[in-house]
Amino acid sequence: MKAMNRRGFVGSFGAAIGGACLPYVPALAATNIEPDRVVHTSGDGIGITPRDYASLLNTLCQGKDVRDDSYLLGGEVEEFEKHWAKLLGKETAVFMPSGTLANQLALRALAGPRRRVIVPELSHVYNDTGDACQTLSGLTLMPLGAGKATFTLADVDAVVTRTAGGRVATDVGALLIESPIRRLSGQMFDWEEAQRVTAFAKSKGIKTHLDGARLFIASAYTGISPAQYSAPFDTVYVSLWKYFNCGIGAILAGPKSVLDGMFHVRRMFGGNLAVGWNAALVCRHFMEGFEGRLKAAVQTSEAFYSAIAKHPKIGIERIPNGTNLTRVTFKGVSPAEVGKRLAERGIAMSGPAQPGTTTFGVNETWSRMSAAQLVEAFERSL
Repeated sequence: MKAMNRRGFVGSFGAAIGGACLPYVPALAATNIEPDRVVHTSGDGIGITPRDYASLLNTLCQGKDVRDDSYLLGGEVEEFEKHWAKLLGKETAVFMPSGTLANQLALRALAGPRRRVIVPELSHVYNDTGDACQTLSGLTLMPLGAGKATFTLADVDAVVTRTAGGRVATDVGALLIESPIRRLSGQMFDWEEAQRVTAFAKSKGIKTHLDGARLFIASAYTGISPAQYSAPFDTVYVSLWKYFNCGIGAILAGPKSVLDGMFHVRRMFGGNLAVGWNAALVCRHFMEGFEGRLKAAVQTSEAFYSAIAKHPKIGIERIPNGTNLTRVTFKGVSPAEVGKRLAERGIAMSGPAQPGTTTFGVNETWSRMSAAQLVEAFERSL
């Protein structure tokens, strides 16, 4: 069987896996452009159809003696967890079926008997989990930084002081920081403030957790390694499917004192998949060399944005302290028509979320063309 490389493995552009993968762009179907040469202007990952995923998995299995796991214990999953623990600079790591579960079980374990948990007001945990922490784990979430990516040390100090001095003293047990925050188009929590907040929390005996679903994207834009980002926190979660293209899963890393035996709680919450070796294999495949590929894509995109912003029919809005998302406005032209012309030149662009404006997302496919080639393709399509 012909070997496949991870950069070239994209396949056709049908139903992609997950919301952060790639949209279907019909115009591409009419072109003769090889899929592994197409640049996608949206999504965190490269996008894989079910058929392509199955083919890749078969190829990976042909290349090694795959060791099965049993309910996420042993085999490929155990080796996968060890790899992640080392990568993030933590004692141990646990495979989780989803980031929603990883975040909740981390906060549940860290808070212990002190059930109050500080979270960003726009965080995934606070807004997008159906009050799971409150309903299933009896935690009281205390949102800070309304409408902002960053809450401050002063904000945290005020809450800790107020809760400890109430008529019924109730201590804060854990604190969560999410960065980047997707509800703010990938804006990051200020790194200096994060270090001050976590240091203060430690001095008060408050455990800390990093929702780093897109941690590797933040790293590509700041130069701060995933291990450096993780260091101030007791536990950290990273998504496995958003840009490692494996379809499911999350990793939760931290100290053994917190995570040893976590598989029991994972099972209690219905998160013990029968096997996880398939996701572990695909994720490891795309992880190899990913940081370098994404950094190259970021460099290409920055040069492209600087150049195309001078075009009279394009408006570029960068996100303050942002990462891979940028708002692009088309002036006096139809985005749909531009998208069709771009497809003929090997660039897949999804339709606008609002009239004339769409959000571009940088992913590793941006390194498949030079900035000059991207600019030329857009200028001709406009």
